[in-house]
Parts: sequence; structure tokens; C-alpha cells
Amino acid sequence: MNNFKSGLKSGNYYQLFFDLIIVFIGVYAAFVLSDYQADWKKQKETQHILELLKTGVERYESTFGGFAVWHVKHNQAFRDKLAKSEIPEFGNAYYPAPQYPIDVIDHVLTEESFKVFPVDIYVPLAGFSNAIQRMMYVEEKLVEISERYEPLPYKENPDYERVFRQQRQLAYRYWQYLEKRMNIAQELEKRAKELGEQLNKIGVE
Repeated sequence: MNNFKSGLKSGNYYQLFFDLIIVFIGVYAAFVLSDYQADWKKQKETQHILELLKTGVERYESTFGGFAVWHVKHNQAFRDKLAKSEIPEFGNAYYPAPQYPIDVIDHVLTEESFKVFPVDIYVPLAGFSNAIQRMMYVEEKLVEISERYEPLPYKENPDYERVFRQQRQLAYRYWQYLEKRMNIAQELEKRAKELGEQLNKIGVE
């Protein structure tokens, strides 16, 4: 009888131990599955961000390259008129806002890139973002100056000289910002190309 009780008690211990093992395996498997699902979701999100960045960078490399080419001729023509004591027309500056996806880039920089991308991407992306913000500032200045444009009155008008001096000064400042926009556009074209090359090297694990 004692042997039977002893065997039964021992069997209960074995059964309890076996049940605990089963529970442990189940809990561990649940954690592994949860981690796997989280990693899979992170990989999908990273791949999505990567593709969006690649597409955007390629588009803006072309866009800013076009800006730079346009400015080369336009700025020179503007400067030539100033050199002839003429007042180039500068009252039609218009840049739609938001023209650039700066909020999206900032979100990637603050919430995503430092988690999933190497420094080789974070640094050039931050530089690209900084250059876009400088471009936006220059465009705001161009619009501000443009709003102060005033056609010259007839030379017989007593205000002619005053208006001429004022508009010439504004036109010269406008030309300076045109030069800044051209330089930043050239910089952004270069940065976009370098960033695109870095993005193409990334392999999402």
C-alpha cells in the first residue's frame, strides 16, 4: 500500500513537472511568435519607408536639377538687365506651399531612420532635409520681395527717381536670392544623387 501511495505521489510530481514543461513551452512559443510577428511587421514597414524614400529622392534629383538649369539662364538675363540700369520684372514670384515633403522627411528622421537605417543614410538624409529648409526660406524671401514690386511711372512723374531707386534695390536683392536658390538647387541635386546611391545599397534583413 505504501509503495502504491509512493508511486502515485511520484507520478503526480512527474505529471506536474510535465504540465509545467508544457506551459513553459507554450508561453515561450507565444513570445517567439510575437517577436517574429513584430520583426516581420518592422521589416515590412522598413521596406515601405525605403521604397518611398527611393522614389522621392529620384524624383527630386530630377526636379532640383531642372531648377538649377533654369536659373543659369534666367539669373544671367536678370543680371544683364540690372547692368543696363533696367528694372527686370520680379512681381510674379509664386511657390506653392507645401512644395516639399519636409514634414515627411522630418518624421522619418525623428521616428524611423535612427531605428532602422545606418548612419550612412541618417547623415545624408539630415543634410538633404536641411538644404530643403534653406530652399524654403529663400523662396519665402523671393515672394516677400516680389510683393513689393511696383511698375515704374512715366519719367515725367515727380516720383520716378524715388521709385526707380527703390525698385532697383529690390531687384538687386531679388537677384541675390535667385542666385541662392540656384546654388541650393545644385546642392540638392547632388545630395539627392548621393542619398539615392546610399539607399540602393541598403538591404533590409
